[in-house]
Amino acid sequence: MPGATLTRIGKRFGAVQLFDGFDLSVGDGEFVVVVGPSGCGKSTLLRLVAGLESPDEGTIHIGARRIDRLPPGERGVAMVFQSYALYPQMTVAQNIGFPLRMAGRPRAAIERAVARACDMLGLSDLAGRRPAQLSGGQRQRVAIGRAIVREPDLFLFDEPLSNLDAGLRARMRREFAELHARLGTTTIYVTHDQAEAMALADRIVLLRDGGIEQHGTPEELYHRPASLFAARFFGQPAINALPARVVQADAEGMEVATGHEGERLVLPPRAAGPLPAGSRVTLAVRPEALAAAPGGGRVRFAPRAVAYAEWFGGERHVGLGTGDGALTWRAMGGPAPETGAAVTLWAEAHDVLVFAPDGQAMASAPLPRV
Repeated sequence: MPGATLTRIGKRFGAVQLFDGFDLSVGDGEFVVVVGPSGCGKSTLLRLVAGLESPDEGTIHIGARRIDRLPPGERGVAMVFQSYALYPQMTVAQNIGFPLRMAGRPRAAIERAVARACDMLGLSDLAGRRPAQLSGGQRQRVAIGRAIVREPDLFLFDEPLSNLDAGLRARMRREFAELHARLGTTTIYVTHDQAEAMALADRIVLLRDGGIEQHGTPEELYHRPASLFAARFFGQPAINALPARVVQADAEGMEVATGHEGERLVLPPRAAGPLPAGSRVTLAVRPEALAAAPGGGRVRFAPRAVAYAEWFGGERHVGLGTGDGALTWRAMGGPAPETGAAVTLWAEAHDVLVFAPDGQAMASAPLPRV
């Protein structure tokens, strides 16, 4: 399947410049998930590719074919929206076959395509029902089937699972992954849900204010965030972030003070170069990277009092300390620590990320595990 390329895209809404010189390349058969906070441009990006919005500058290609000047129906794109947009008076089979009927396809060809899509999506027994007789997940499958029968070069999904409950979203995520494995169609999928992005993506594109903050595999964005913004966007519980001050930094390493009861940590040297003493930085460590036992290569966090402990069946989230010095520890099993008890935690040195005053990551060697 051909990939998609957006080059130097500009898009304004009145006085607001959303995209300015925006570039994005999606490889053949790649499943790219676009995430970011509200207003960052996720849905507008899909609408530009689909032809529902026009760019003010730049070009859009699918493979070698330029599409930004073509009407939506000629772009080879199929889009599935957050709302199912099904025709209530039509059956499942009629809804799925509607775009083929509008294209003037022969009846026999439409019936074959609809039967194939229904079989693929587990809708064969529901083909004669109307949307009001279906569950939310079944309606979403119908919307996907309507896109599949068009045999597009590119699938666009705009938050397709946001109207479903948590259990159904988890099941539909698996079905999306299986569907992409079968079809291999190039896909751009927009969501605000970082867990959904992690579960589905070959590559994640994190948007911020109309630009790409970072892109890469889910593992890269989780373990090697390029900025504090990216680090905070992914992970549940959220990454721990501690304001700190550089005590000294040179080719031998970096010593920082967090301000929590004289706490100082000695970390490996940072590839971005030493910062002068007194520089303000942010330390970040994932809750699951913390441990209650010391070990080789680990740094020690000063004791903190247990504020709460939440049990999630198989793991426990323990809150330690308050204010800027607070930590969340994701502990696997074991008895719950008593509220108010002082707990000392440890982390591997390469799991403690350091972000410069501008919020950009200062990479260490070795980089965090992937």
